[in-house]
Amino acid sequence: MKKTIYSLLMLLAGVMASCSDDMDLVIPHATNITFSDLQIPTRFSHVIPDNGFSVAGMKFNTVKSGNQLKGGFCYSNRSMRSFTWDGDEASLDSVRYSVWTTRPNNTGVYLVCHVNADDAFFTLDTPKKIDYILVANTTWSYLAMAYGDSYGTEEKPAPNPNVPSTPKGIWYTYVEGGVRKFTDGDYCTLTAKGYLAGKETGSVSIDLACKKGHNAEHPAWDYYVTDWNKMQLSALGTVDKVAFYLDSSDKDENGRIRTPSWFCLDGLQFAR
Repeated sequence: MKKTIYSLLMLLAGVMASCSDDMDLVIPHATNITFSDLQIPTRFSHVIPDNGFSVAGMKFNTVKSGNQLKGGFCYSNRSMRSFTWDGDEASLDSVRYSVWTTRPNNTGVYLVCHVNADDAFFTLDTPKKIDYILVANTTWSYLAMAYGDSYGTEEKPAPNPNVPSTPKGIWYTYVEGGVRKFTDGDYCTLTAKGYLAGKETGSVSIDLACKKGHNAEHPAWDYYVTDWNKMQLSALGTVDKVAFYLDSSDKDENGRIRTPSWFCLDGLQFAR
């Protein structure tokens, strides 16, 4: 009897230890390229290299301005899934450089991309055909599309998403120039263009947000991407460069996208 109780206690201890911290777990996904070896000094932080960075024969472009990513890629391990309490730079960085997932992100280090002109691209030392990459919204982009400029009012203060504790209040996205909450027909589309020896090989797109009526073939679709999703790139063929572009239905009078032009990338699978 004592041996049975001891065995059960040891089994329970093992289960508890394995589940002690979900944020320390890494989601296993079949990819040839991951970014787990990129070093970030502290937890819940990000790194913006001065002149881009390389991972396993791939070079990711980075355009840096002061402490911010002006265009291209950086890497992060942030997991902020709510509005900031303030609009200062440090607070905004917590959502700007964080992936939005349904649970605290546990894929380890991933990339954050700021799409600005033609700066968002990576190159390959050896031309290859890419099967897919994993993409997701940043927290900043998701909150801007799902809630607009603010969430809650003085008459009806709202709880901060994923922060059930009080106090309730009015929460702001702090997007320069303002944004509006997405409604029927709205969209945010990520496009990848492939190149080989300077010539475009093709393009593919995925909606990071798709409200009712946007997709002509599936007019009832109504969603935001709220976790890592596969973006198929095989249609690009063999490439030595892939560049990314974002389009959104929320534009100002000059045609400039008001939705934050950011997304996250984690994991890459080459075609066999």
